[in-house]
Amino acid sequence: MSLASSFYSALTGMNAHAIAMSIIGDNVANVHTTGFKGSDAHFEDILGQSLSAVNGSNQTGAGTKISTVDIDFFQGSFTTTDVPTDVAINGRGLFVLGDPISEEQFYTRAGHFTMDEQGYYENIHGLRVQGYLYDDLGQNLIETLSDIQIKLNDMNAPTATAEAEMVLNLDDDANILVWDPTDPYDTCNFSTAMNIYDTVGSSHQVQVFFTKTANRTWDWHAMIDGSDIQGGTAGVLEEYGTGTITFDANGELLTGMPVTFYTGALTFLNGLTPGATTMDFTGSSQYGSASAVQSIIQDGYAAGIVSSVIVDAAGNIVATYTNGKVKNVARLALADFTNLNGLERKGSTLFQETPLSGVPLFNKPAVGGMGTVSGSMLEESNVDMAAEFVNMIIIQRGYQANSKVISTTDEMMAQLMNIR
Repeated sequence: MSLASSFYSALTGMNAHAIAMSIIGDNVANVHTTGFKGSDAHFEDILGQSLSAVNGSNQTGAGTKISTVDIDFFQGSFTTTDVPTDVAINGRGLFVLGDPISEEQFYTRAGHFTMDEQGYYENIHGLRVQGYLYDDLGQNLIETLSDIQIKLNDMNAPTATAEAEMVLNLDDDANILVWDPTDPYDTCNFSTAMNIYDTVGSSHQVQVFFTKTANRTWDWHAMIDGSDIQGGTAGVLEEYGTGTITFDANGELLTGMPVTFYTGALTFLNGLTPGATTMDFTGSSQYGSASAVQSIIQDGYAAGIVSSVIVDAAGNIVATYTNGKVKNVARLALADFTNLNGLERKGSTLFQETPLSGVPLFNKPAVGGMGTVSGSMLEESNVDMAAEFVNMIIIQRGYQANSKVISTTDEMMAQLMNIR
């Protein structure tokens, strides 16, 4: 090998170390980039020539070059945000994004997503998050990868009250009274109000009066104001339903449950007829303490629109409605690859599949080895600043050493030129 060849060997070393330094620079520049995955440069030698000799073949190198630039896909730390549509992956997997125009698919760990004016769940570049949609009831998952769309003006249909539950204590020391529907407040021992809903979701208030008629025996009367009833008079209560409940000597409920709650033939002011309704007093008691209600539950509700959206650990996108109901809208899809380092970086923390990566393996969060997801959180860059600075020093020394080889070779060439 000629002396001049050392120039080229050192030059390859300087070029390779310059590339490695640019990779470190890229890592450091993206230390605060959400979902960014740092890269590592790997060197390999260059075989220059083979010299035949008596004892065999001797080979000399011609420098070095960057063989691969591998992406480090290890987990980054999480940061909490106040955005409910932000999401981070804890474990394996990448979010799947679709371009609505070109229909290309991209993959990312950056989960800063928002909703556009049509309700499509997307990243800041308009790429739509892919997942599996639930049916209209939010119960059955449709196993087809689709754009996730959350219709913020979607109405949750109302449901009429069919069942109600009331748990209360009635005072054992209460006086026995005689019920008079024309004077309900003076002829009852205790009363409480509850709301029921008709088929269009309109609310109607029913007042329930409890009158002690004998030891451990109580009559209850459900009354509704005449202003809410066709043919009724405001301020005059109409009977909605009535019944009797009894207790044993220990104050425990004896009456079989549930009982019929609506027994009348009323028509609401809006023209609707109340549907069949039952009441369950299970858990109620008659103890020697003041009458009080522990809980009232009924299964009807008004119509509602979406008030908020969250993402749970299983990747379900759950909409909460103004009527208090919740419904599954979609479930996120995650993708994994046999060779993650075969993915091609596309910028904006996006990756795309290549023949080296293999085809994507789709699944749901927390299924088939995929990671879970955390809502209102983002995965930070996995760049380790301390490690990058150490690598920077090593690469700088390597660059300096190669430049020293060039200057030393230059001196040797100068001495050779001065030989007389």
